[in-house]
Amino acid sequence: MTESKAEKTEKRLLAYAKAEFMEMGYAGANMRTIAQKAGMTTGAIYRYFHDKNALFAALVGPTADEIMQHFEKLARFQLKMLEQNNKIEELAESSDGLLQVVDFIFSRFEVFDLLINRSAGSAWENYMDSLIEHDLASTQAYLEKMVQMNLLAQTPLPRHLAILVKQSYKQVLEIVASQMSREEALEYMQLLIPFLYAGWSTILRKNTSEEEAT
Repeated sequence: MTESKAEKTEKRLLAYAKAEFMEMGYAGANMRTIAQKAGMTTGAIYRYFHDKNALFAALVGPTADEIMQHFEKLARFQLKMLEQNNKIEELAESSDGLLQVVDFIFSRFEVFDLLINRSAGSAWENYMDSLIEHDLASTQAYLEKMVQMNLLAQTPLPRHLAILVKQSYKQVLEIVASQMSREEALEYMQLLIPFLYAGWSTILRKNTSEEEAT
């Protein structure tokens, strides 16, 4: 279907806006600069987007929703595997899951970059925190299922679990924060995956063994 003039203008505007946000970050980006590069007046931009935040949201919003859905799907899959296999994931399974996350990040790297490194001052600056909070709920549900299945004596304290989940996310998302190439990221994951797996496995198995000892 042929694009209308308005659709072409909006697409061009978003392309220049993305370049400006990538270079200057949200706080430093200037609507007048975006307008000039797009060959428009500043007033013309406001006919498409009522402010800078709306322009930023148009760039990151759809993919941000997709990111949330991806991690929700991954959480459901992990819970299903737990129920079917009656055990926590092995290292190879954890590796596959985290490497899929890496692939997902690199397929949408610019949006991850905008959200993690360049969103300060926008309505999206706490997006990653909200993603972590959402995943914390999924992790809690996973651990509670382990308790129900007698695979775990009790879940860690909520405040401790929140710290562990947040730090795990930060370690994975360091790929974006540090602007790693795909090759660098895969080398990094070869170290990080067994590190995370050993830590979480030790916590969960220690919890169970302590209960059995009593």
